[in-house]
Amino acid sequence: MRYRRTLIPMLALALAGCSTTGGTTPGTTGGATVGTTSGTTPAAVETTETVRTIPASAFFTMPENMRREDRRKAEGDAAVPKLCDRELAAGEGVVASAAMMTIYKRPGDPAGSVPHGILYQTIRSYGGDSATRFMQRARDGLAACRSFSSGENTVTVRTKPLSGAADEALTIDLVQPQLDLPGEPTGGEQTNRIVVMRFGTAVTVLYDSEYERSSTVPELAGTFTREAAKAVRAWRD
Repeated sequence: MRYRRTLIPMLALALAGCSTTGGTTPGTTGGATVGTTSGTTPAAVETTETVRTIPASAFFTMPENMRREDRRKAEGDAAVPKLCDRELAAGEGVVASAAMMTIYKRPGDPAGSVPHGILYQTIRSYGGDSATRFMQRARDGLAACRSFSSGENTVTVRTKPLSGAADEALTIDLVQPQLDLPGEPTGGEQTNRIVVMRFGTAVTVLYDSEYERSSTVPELAGTFTREAAKAVRAWRD
């Protein structure tokens, strides 16, 4: 299935979450309910530890020379893949959650070229030790998630710890046979990367998704990871 055919309806879906011009309006994401208010005033849920909203500034900003579309709200199921059994689902203890997406091109690609990928970022604020427990559940679940079916393809899951990026972090590579746009195998592999990072009581999930069968460029994934980490740290500081 071609990404281009499904892109417009996908963009029309909006997660109750952050605004590109202000803070979040918390809502319900991935089964976790966070505070709401009437009107347009952002709100947060008070836990025994903190009160949080997630501002737009907490999210990674795609460099101007790579941006094909303005950053938009993202729908939760697209921003965080199901994998084998929803290993990255929010779980309990979420205070606030929001997701954004940016359609991007590689730095050297012409302005009118076909986009290279779609970068999703989800940020969750947890209460107590729930962020730590989320990471443990994710690692435990992913240890048993070796592959899953996507249509007629088998997607192999390769998970590795990522040191130095955050308090805890890991990468998840989703590897499947490379197909051309009509869906015929070309003999290669397509790989798309997820990066999960915990900063204290906050977790961010970066998902470098395909655009018309594209693969993650490791160097760009490294840039996304570093810059997303800087933005989350700046928000938390």
